[in-house]
Amino acid sequence: MLRLRLFGFFFAINLNLNFLYANTSLSSTLASIDSFPKVFLDSVHIRVNNHFDISLSPMSNVFLFNPIDGFLLQTGFKSTFNTKRPMAFSLHPRYAIQRKTLYAEAEFSAVIFKDEINSSQLFFSAGNFLTQVNQPFIKNEQIISVINVLDGLNPLLFIEKKFLKVQLKQTFHSKFILQASSEFTYRNYLENYNFHRWNFKRNEPLESFKLRDKALINTFSLSYFPFLTINYKKGMPGFLESESNFDYIELAFSKSFYGKKFGRTDVSLISGKFMQQEFLHFNDFYHFPTGRTLKTSHPVISTFRLLPYYEFSTNNYFHRIHIQTQTSDFLLSKWSFLKKSKVLENLFINLAITDKLQPFLEMGYALDNILKNFRLEIVSGRYDGKWLGPRIILGPTSL
Repeated sequence: MLRLRLFGFFFAINLNLNFLYANTSLSSTLASIDSFPKVFLDSVHIRVNNHFDISLSPMSNVFLFNPIDGFLLQTGFKSTFNTKRPMAFSLHPRYAIQRKTLYAEAEFSAVIFKDEINSSQLFFSAGNFLTQVNQPFIKNEQIISVINVLDGLNPLLFIEKKFLKVQLKQTFHSKFILQASSEFTYRNYLENYNFHRWNFKRNEPLESFKLRDKALINTFSLSYFPFLTINYKKGMPGFLESESNFDYIELAFSKSFYGKKFGRTDVSLISGKFMQQEFLHFNDFYHFPTGRTLKTSHPVISTFRLLPYYEFSTNNYFHRIHIQTQTSDFLLSKWSFLKKSKVLENLFINLAITDKLQPFLEMGYALDNILKNFRLEIVSGRYDGKWLGPRIILGPTSL
């Protein structure tokens, strides 16, 4: 037990000393945008010639741990063909040592039309992989591995997901983006591997749902970047024994305001509603972007810090409000050495409301752009008449 936790400690140090960075050239629906790219190595980028690139996963991403599989070995490969109509292929294999199981997911994408202001891109993806239930707000797997090993806790739920997905992305006049996708998936909650000495919770839905389900879900999204996004999801029953049968709509507004005294203020308003749900599995509930670490596939500004992972996941409605003011002339940022380092101060408020959550509020203060990559913040929350925190968090810059 002690040796495993020492391993996790040195693993954490290794992750935090990795300051390499590599650019990727073509977007992928499998590889989420990381909110901490300049601090943790994303990939080793090799340009073979002017028309062919190869990206390989770094050593820091090879070793993982989760309570389901135990220790893992993984890698990643992506090849990009930079022609007039770029194409890309990516493969992400993973081997669970204790369970002796090989997972993999793959994606092929191609630009089928592109000019100066319009483009069309097609994605095909498939695989069998262990994924977090809190999609699309995926937490960084390396940091979650460290939490699992050092604390002996499992804050996240995982499902074994066998899936096939087709997606079309159409961009009009550079600002309007239309996306449509259809995904069939077979999902299964696996039992934790046998770790008797750790206090891992059972890996199962918080409510009384079956551990296995099949779902065909169609998704449509229209956005005017970066101001407005409309999302619609439809669970389609019957196809290959799909059980999902629901309608869901979400509206998201975001806007930045600039002032002479307070600098930049970012405001995000997101609301969603399940309008019809003859059958809605816990996997398809709305799960909030939250967690004890800010390294996530979701922007730092619109991420909760103190909200539990799944306790307030909803199958009804929700409202989220995120406000952050960023200034270089408030308190500590007036100090000459901080001003020379271009360190900014942030004041932020996050608010969540659901039928079960009336309401949840958290407020914080942060020093941003430390060493151009970091953000140090202190945050407190209030729920049900009680104060939560304060908590000090080191995370990625929000710039």
